[in-house]
Amino acid sequence: MPKPRLLLACCCGPCATVAVERLSVDYDVTCLFWGNNLDSQAEFDRRLEGLYKLTDKVIVHPYEHENWQNQNCARCFRLRLENAFAYVQKLGFDYFATSLTTSPHKPAALINEIGASISDKYVPSDFKKKDGFKRSVELSKQLKMYRQNYCGCVKPLI
Repeated sequence: MPKPRLLLACCCGPCATVAVERLSVDYDVTCLFWGNNLDSQAEFDRRLEGLYKLTDKVIVHPYEHENWQNQNCARCFRLRLENAFAYVQKLGFDYFATSLTTSPHKPAALINEIGASISDKYVPSDFKKKDGFKRSVELSKQLKMYRQNYCGCVKPLI
């Protein structure tokens, strides 16, 4: 019997590593790269390149930073997950999740609350748990991925 199809909203390759590793046990995982929050096309391209080092099952949402106006973190999480759910509906995925919870700097409870409010097809996670963040660092180094030191938004750089 085939595994259910899951769309994983990905912020970057390093965070996706442990998410894909764990979710692939139960799901057929496809990654969605959405980076409208990123401060430049160059940053978008570097992160996307890292994701392709992990998997070739990637859907790329075009970079549209000009539409990104003064968003805060919670709004960013919501926009990412709403966008992912739109792809779930359009392409017929069974479930969706996000790699955002791999980061020790992202509040998994808030992200999961937002995801659950969007759809019951959302699969909650906290990938940083059980040494998930440590594992993501190991895997991303093995794969020689670009490891950024910020979320990508302009705000943390100010």
